[in-house]
Amino acid sequence: MAGRPPKKDKKVREAIYFEPDLLEWLQEKAEKQKCTVSVIVNQMAEKAKEQED
Repeated sequence: MAGRPPKKDKKVREAIYFEPDLLEWLQEKAEKQKCTVSVIVNQMAEKAKEQED
């Protein structure tokens, strides 16, 4: 059966629980950048990781 080729980099799905005010802030940032909260969190984590090095 023909189908979509397998993805090289599978993303890991993880449940993260935010305080309501923090989630609201993240949602506002995501809305401004026209992306998802996950994208914002990944950007912030990457930035923090770079500063750590």
